Amino acid sequence: MKILVLIFGAGLTLTLSSCAKSHASGSHPSEVAPTNGAQFKEGKGVSLTDTMSKAIELQTAEVSEEDITPMVSLQLQTTQSGTEAVGWLSPDQAKHVKPGAKLNLSIKTPKLQNLEGTVSTVQKETAISSGEYEVSVKTNEHLDAGLLISATIHLEEAKGLTVVPKSALLATAEGNFVYAKNGDFYVRTPVKLGAVGGNHIEVTDGLYSGDEIVTSPVMSLWLAELQVLRGGKACTCGH
Repeated sequence: MKILVLIFGAGLTLTLSSCAKSHASGSHPSEVAPTNGAQFKEGKGVSLTDTMSKAIELQTAEVSEEDITPMVSLQLQTTQSGTEAVGWLSPDQAKHVKPGAKLNLSIKTPKLQNLEGTVSTVQKETAISSGEYEVSVKTNEHLDAGLLISATIHLEEAKGLTVVPKSALLATAEGNFVYAKNGDFYVRTPVKLGAVGGNHIEVTDGLYSGDEIVTSPVMSLWLAELQVLRGGKACTCGH
């Protein structure tokens, strides 16, 4: 068994146990959490004691359906001097973006420029395995080659979207996740994202309305999971 300790300050510690013995009849040894801290069990997720839940101020909420005025944010680049810039949209984003849509453009130059543009084309790029879409944008202003442009597209109000608070989202190199409640555990669940509106993000796959998720602090659960997976081992020792 390996035990790891994280110190949060103010006298609070998080004890992570990859395996814990139990003499209770009929219970799996790795399902018994330590008396103080957190435990990770492969296939179930992270569990917290009441003490640790209060210490990190764990908050949860149900996934809901909301009417939002979504926006899509993307990065554009000018490949040559002119009035056109190009960028990429995920398949879910491309569902919402149509030719003629207006954009707000921000160009980082020695003096920040804010311009307006219009989507001219949205075309699936078959050469890219991820199925992304190339979007072309035109402006009324001349643009130098090699510019990086931040763009925001404000869309029409969408009704009944499955959304989560931005604070619930964990963005990693492996993709986007939320922590969904799974009995006494919180399991890191991959999600596909769509439009963004205010403090909410649309979830197009991975969750259903009514699911309970952690809204804060997801990073604390992620650190606990990483400490066990990379510093110890998941509870599969089978003692």
